[in-house]
Amino acid sequence: MPLSDYKNALVTGASTGIGKAMVKALTDRSITTYALARRKELLEDLQSETNCIPITLDLRDKEAIDLQLRDVEVDILINNAGHGRSEGPLHEANIDSVYDMVQTNLTSAMHLVRTLTPKMISKNRGHIVMIGSVSGLHPIQQSVYGATKGAIHMLCQNLRIELLGKGIRVTEICPARTNTDFFKTAFGERAAEDLINRFQPLEPTDICDAILHSIQAPQRVNITTIEMTATDQAVGGLQSGDAGNAYK
Repeated sequence: MPLSDYKNALVTGASTGIGKAMVKALTDRSITTYALARRKELLEDLQSETNCIPITLDLRDKEAIDLQLRDVEVDILINNAGHGRSEGPLHEANIDSVYDMVQTNLTSAMHLVRTLTPKMISKNRGHIVMIGSVSGLHPIQQSVYGATKGAIHMLCQNLRIELLGKGIRVTEICPARTNTDFFKTAFGERAAEDLINRFQPLEPTDICDAILHSIQAPQRVNITTIEMTATDQAVGGLQSGDAGNAYK
């Protein structure tokens, strides 16, 4: 359906990367956009640039979600917030870090859907976009992160059943390596530079284009899952030049 049929959107993890790019894309198209993140100063900069409505909020705080979002009404929810800070294998991980990742990547997404969907249902219109990961579809050497993104995949599958007949579409975007601060946060600056510089990764605008394509599809069409990799990357962690060593 035309993007002009939508009036309001909320984007989480909006201060950098994919979220920031998506706020710009939506405001450029005259969508009133709530930009949610933890870093107030970055949101203020984004507000100056895009005229978005900033919401400074830690999504691990469910009481704050209830308080600050109870009166927010949106047609589009883009759940982008998350992190992949590596704690090594699960049997060596700090339990507080495990719970932090589960709360940030999964529990907050469920709570946002629970909070914002009823008003979509009342209008018989809405679009929920979840930023998943290829790590939620294929095995990786990071159990906790993979488990949270795998749960997002199944959450989307089940939401489509629960929301049948209510005019609400659910799209999951599953990117591979993307040029954002994600890897810097997860592995440190030096390792992030190495990962990003090995080949030309996806850019945040590539993810935005996929989201806009899904939202603007005819209402009869629900684009359910989009899996995206760079041309020089394949699932399983392979990259250009690795194929000959895949079984060694």
